Amino acid sequence: MNATHSIETPIGGTGAIAMIRVRSSAIDAAMDKLGIGTLPIGSLRLCDLLGIDSGVVARWSDDSVMLMPHGGAAIVRAISGKLNELGIPLADTTGGAYPEADDEIESRMLGVLAHAASPLAVDLLLDQPRRWRAPHDGLADASLLGRLIEPPIVVAVGRANIGKSSLLNTIAGTRVALVADQPGTTRDHVGVAVDLAGLVVHWVDTPGIDERVADDESVTIAIGMVRQASLVLHCTDASDAHSMLDERIAAAIDGSTPVLRVLTRADQGRGAGGDTPRTSAMSGEGVAELVRAIRDDLVPPAVLDDPRPWRFWGD
Repeated sequence: MNATHSIETPIGGTGAIAMIRVRSSAIDAAMDKLGIGTLPIGSLRLCDLLGIDSGVVARWSDDSVMLMPHGGAAIVRAISGKLNELGIPLADTTGGAYPEADDEIESRMLGVLAHAASPLAVDLLLDQPRRWRAPHDGLADASLLGRLIEPPIVVAVGRANIGKSSLLNTIAGTRVALVADQPGTTRDHVGVAVDLAGLVVHWVDTPGIDERVADDESVTIAIGMVRQASLVLHCTDASDAHSMLDERIAAAIDGSTPVLRVLTRADQGRGAGGDTPRTSAMSGEGVAELVRAIRDDLVPPAVLDDPRPWRFWGD
């Protein structure tokens, strides 16, 4: 049985329902293998999906069915992995998955476009077939532009009770981190996808770290996260602007990872901070500027504006 599957909803996005298409010239046999049974064209059914989730299965053509589980990333990954185990691998998007494509570049683009996390990726990807067809000298920076497809990791570190969680909630536009007027409210790290002016990042809010306290679980968590960071955000209370980054955290940061310092709770303190950005989750002061600064550190404007083609596929 020659069958493949493709994930047709953005992996980095959020949504209630995901869409996974299974294609095969022997689609009835494929449906039997998945435990779906007979499903006429134009019909749909609520089914168990490989023991992982329940969801709607719809058949819209003679060679494919659409599996529609809940949209959580872990569920999608688990179903995709199980399909691979059953001999239904993830489709190569350079082949027949996009018969409407004019050439290989456009086919690749359509495949990546379906999974790109950031809004900034859309127009840039859509223009790639034209850029590759035109004469060009060199290529754009794929390592930085790739952050438009797979979200980079921003890790916020700093002492407890200085407004890290409030800042995250303000930027995210909803309550995603616990907030209280006492140290240590965020005892574990909180991670959420956040849109920073068109660049979607995985924002990690770590537990508060006090350099005066010996190693504990919160220090271990923070160290583990900064080692994975694309950018570290060092949050300092505006009333204590000269506070230094904990030495244990600083030692764990890769030398090539940018560290951006920001003053929080600017509405409560006006200590000297020089050129360090000031923010207030209460008033919104400096938040938009911080969002742009993080975005521009991760994907600089000069890279976004590079007119040369981008090798946006991984193989």
